[in-house]
Amino acid sequence: MVAKAWSELAASRNHLSLMEPPPEKRSGGGRHTVMIPATITCPDGTTHACVIRDMSVAGAKLAISRRYRLPPGFALTVPGYDHAYPVARKWQRGDFAGVVLTLPKPDGEPHPE
Repeated sequence: MVAKAWSELAASRNHLSLMEPPPEKRSGGGRHTVMIPATITCPDGTTHACVIRDMSVAGAKLAISRRYRLPPGFALTVPGYDHAYPVARKWQRGDFAGVVLTLPKPDGEPHPE
């Protein structure tokens, strides 16, 4: 259910800017340029505001202040959606971070990164 909701969010035209889509990227392509306000919830309960800048069905690029070092895994909440999306930080440089959606396998184990 969470994966379907993420896919719908990634494909949503409600938050797309007027910019042309970027060229296909290493992460598998299918990225959409967006500007969606979101909230990061860390495992210790702290929260940070961020903006999703582009996303695909597998992950996203977040704009977040460089003063916050993100943990390896956290939840990403988007206003208007019922789910907190479990994500894993793949990289963080300057005011941006790349994340991938981490959904459990049917047997309950998380997917490998």
